[in-house]
Amino acid sequence: MNKIAILAVSILLIGACSDARQKIADTLDQEVMKVHDEVMPKMGKVLELRKQINQKIDSCTTQACKDSLQKISYLLTKADEDMMQWMRAFERPAGLDTAEQYYKGQMEAVAIVKQEVEEGIAAAEQALGTK
Repeated sequence: MNKIAILAVSILLIGACSDARQKIADTLDQEVMKVHDEVMPKMGKVLELRKQINQKIDSCTTQACKDSLQKISYLLTKADEDMMQWMRAFERPAGLDTAEQYYKGQMEAVAIVKQEVEEGIAAAEQALGTK
């Protein structure tokens, strides 16, 4: 009887730990997706601003102007490429053993993309005089 009770308690504890780890993984997944969902709608603006910056490069009369705008175009291109690369690479982990670490890494990666997008947009809007 004692062995059955120990086995039953063990199963309950394992189940409880699994449930707690699943909740942590789900919460982290939601946090990562929240950042993604904040950034994704801005990607159209990134592309539009890059188009406007590239058009403005053609009207520059000095090399300094061209260099400055090309740097901004590069920032916007990199932000777009990094977002697409992050989305292609993102894959929800199959097991709970690595989920927490995986999602923490993804949070760092998507936060970098968010920062790139925001910096690129701000630089482009300043250069275009729209902000």
